[in-house]
Amino acid sequence: MAENQTHNPQQNKDEIDLLEVFFKIWRYKWFIILFTAVVAVGSIVYSLVQDPQYEATVKLYRKTSEGQSSSRLQGLASQFGMGGALPGGGSQFSIKDLLQSRRINRKIIYKKWDTQKFEQPVNLIEYFEIEGETRSEKFLSAYKSIKEKITVNRDEETMLFTITVMMPEAQLAADVANYITTLVEDYVQHEQKTATKKNLEYVEKRLDTVKKELKNAEEALKRFRERNRIISESPQLQMEMSRLQRKVTIKQEVYLQLQKEREMAEIELVKETPVVNVLDEAVKPEQRAKPKRKLIVIVGTFAGFFLSLLIVVLIYVWKYVKGEMERREFK
Repeated sequence: MAENQTHNPQQNKDEIDLLEVFFKIWRYKWFIILFTAVVAVGSIVYSLVQDPQYEATVKLYRKTSEGQSSSRLQGLASQFGMGGALPGGGSQFSIKDLLQSRRINRKIIYKKWDTQKFEQPVNLIEYFEIEGETRSEKFLSAYKSIKEKITVNRDEETMLFTITVMMPEAQLAADVANYITTLVEDYVQHEQKTATKKNLEYVEKRLDTVKKELKNAEEALKRFRERNRIISESPQLQMEMSRLQRKVTIKQEVYLQLQKEREMAEIELVKETPVVNVLDEAVKPEQRAKPKRKLIVIVGTFAGFFLSLLIVVLIYVWKYVKGEMERREFK
């Protein structure tokens, strides 16, 4: 019983302190209400003046398998001491790095786009009204801006790439996203075709060389037989005959192997197997992605309310410190 009586005064004191703090804050109720209302109105104005941004996405994935003929040619090149000479890695590339490159972004920037803002098709430098003294400065500004509007995410498990494009117009966002997939497909197809062409050029060049070597070996064997009709009694002539015959046989085998590899390279060149497959094309977004006006207003209102409370508390702290300093001066 005595213990309860001991704690009650302290409990009442705490309750009185809390009530005192509440009443002190309540004195500034109109400041808190006005400050919160001003911040809320500011949030509404900010959300309304912000340009809307629309988000369009495309999903694609890569094939990781390489052409069989390219692998055969790489192995053949290694046998001839030319390991690494053939560019067989045409399908090895990074989509993210590709979309960050100037080569791709230059095409995106300078392409003429149909927009609601302009009656005639314009490029993105004209659309964003980018200023600069030179063409190079304008491009660099547009290049920096477009890199911020294009993002690439990759799912590590499925290897699915999601390309997101943010633009002030819904249809423009979808058009740019779909154009990006076209650029990626064209780049991959071109690089793959270029690699196969180089492989074919190497095989044909090597085939011409081996053909000449085979012809020379056959001519040397022919001349030897014409000069030496009877060689059964001469071990040295028999050895020379075997050496020439062996050289012809080796050249024939290499020539036939190269013939097969050329046919495989020609087949690979004709094939049109896409390395990048589009899973979902971009469609015109129905709703804007930014600004999120409701969220901005709600966050702004709560931020204004708590900021006003902080200001009131700082006012009381300042008054308390000031009063303590004045009392110490009078002592």
